[in-house]
Amino acid sequence: MSHIEPVIRGARESDADPIAKLHADSWRNSARGVMSDAYLDDQVYEDRRQVWRSRLSEAGSDYLTLVAVQRDGLHGFICFKLGADPQWGTLLDNLHVDPGLCGRGMGESLMRVGVTQIEQLRAGEPLYLLVLAANERAQRFYERLGGRREGMVDMPLPEGGRTAPAVRFVWDAPVTLQPYARDR
Repeated sequence: MSHIEPVIRGARESDADPIAKLHADSWRNSARGVMSDAYLDDQVYEDRRQVWRSRLSEAGSDYLTLVAVQRDGLHGFICFKLGADPQWGTLLDNLHVDPGLCGRGMGESLMRVGVTQIEQLRAGEPLYLLVLAANERAQRFYERLGGRREGMVDMPLPEGGRTAPAVRFVWDAPVTLQPYARDR
């Protein structure tokens, strides 16, 4: 990636395949031992490609997806499902950054831009997400942004009806992110 800051914009249908590739690469990096090797090695890209092609082609969808792009391609994305749960509010369904670029502020930028847009679309609604219990790095990231742990749940996995333990993180409405402190 060059030294130019990425542009964050709304996802387009043409972004489906690059999003799927990044999503698959991210899961291969972070979900080993939770998802099966067979799924991660042989099926994850095609599965994610179908999901993202479908999601980005739906007019009037309940999803808001943003991407971080540069001249050399797509390096991150965030996706929210608006009004996903009557109690917990909007679901932060996905946030993935090129694994080689984690820790450089792109995830935080995507969160801040996304939360600003969500607050305009769904003012007064809380935000929540589920993070695999095994993904401690992601949990620290969301805690640093002010997410509050609100229990454990069984999160459905995309393969074979399996589930895995996950931590629910919430932000009360109006959603406000804490300043991100990288030195913690």
